[in-house]
Amino acid sequence: MEAINGSEPDRPMQTLTIPLKKDREFAIMRGHPWVYREALRALPPDAATGDEAIVLSHRQIELGRGYLDIDSPIVIRMVEGERDENLATRVEKRLTAAHALRRSLFDPAQTDAWRLINGEGDGIPGLVIDIYGNAAAVQIYSLGLEPLIGVIARTLPRLMPDLRWIWRRNHVKRASGPAAGLVMGRDMPEKIRFRENGLKFQTDLQSGQKTGFFLDQRDNRALIRQVARGQRVANVCGYTGAFSVAALAGGARNVVTVDSAKPALAEAVDNLKLNGFDPSKNPVVTADMYDYLQDPRNGPFDLLIVDPPSMARNRADLERASRAYVKLNTLAFGRVAPGGLLFTASCTSQFSREAFVEAVTEASRKAGRRARIIRESFHATDHPISLAHPEGRYLKGLLLEVA
Repeated sequence: MEAINGSEPDRPMQTLTIPLKKDREFAIMRGHPWVYREALRALPPDAATGDEAIVLSHRQIELGRGYLDIDSPIVIRMVEGERDENLATRVEKRLTAAHALRRSLFDPAQTDAWRLINGEGDGIPGLVIDIYGNAAAVQIYSLGLEPLIGVIARTLPRLMPDLRWIWRRNHVKRASGPAAGLVMGRDMPEKIRFRENGLKFQTDLQSGQKTGFFLDQRDNRALIRQVARGQRVANVCGYTGAFSVAALAGGARNVVTVDSAKPALAEAVDNLKLNGFDPSKNPVVTADMYDYLQDPRNGPFDLLIVDPPSMARNRADLERASRAYVKLNTLAFGRVAPGGLLFTASCTSQFSREAFVEAVTEASRKAGRRARIIRESFHATDHPISLAHPEGRYLKGLLLEVA
């Protein structure tokens, strides 16, 4: 194993007992995995990020265990497990259980890219692991996970003996070590190839967004494949062209892929070629999403896909996000042919499904178009959500028939 700075296996941690204030423990008792600083009765003066916390109610009843991140507003993230299990054991068991679930979901001959750990939804807050063939992409969202990188790096090859590389990316600005690097393996290729529902893709784990590919949209890509036959399709905010490939595999007449990022579109061209589709007949266009949809020369389309990036970073941005969704979808309605289909999505976690539907409804009114919902969609099946953690319900999709 090659380790990078900050990935040394299991540095010694102390285990601290931390009580909560009265009336600030109910969310944890209901299974919510986040403990905010203001809920603590007191934080021991020697507490350090990465320490193990046994969380107690104000009556000294043990509520569970988690790891400390003393510089974060979420000072403790709870890790699922049995009462007497330490964090390393809990993480190993959660990885094993998550792997067993994913093995039951996919035929590896058709799909060998999937999310192994979906943070709170799989009982390990702050951790996301995506598998692409024989490579694993690990995302770290809390420095408190650093002491557990070793057990993660040892457990993954045990579960997946063909695994050759573990690439880790740190999303915490306060991290002192490198932002990304190999935790296991050497000489990882620039492009990792994988399969999704029999289609071929490649991704750049080292330079791509997040873990390199938006696996949460897998089921929605299958939906687009189902409805694309004979259609003129535009894929706006198309990134590396996954929706475009799915549409063409479903028999679309042609597809145009639109994104503002030239490197992503270069990968979209590669993904088209991997599946035998001619980029000269299915062009990629570098353009801002608003500019493209405002131009009356573009369209009309029989099937329009609009999958923008997140529109809000926090709740303070919600009003701005609502205006953005209304504007974007108003323009989108204007580019759909009568009787055509619009698939529109939101990955903004702070923006509720109800708010999204309301914004799209307002957009249809402003565009003077009638629309009906054909399908509502969510995350793919390998992105579980804890019932006790509603914040995990971020992806929302609507397939609409537009009159």
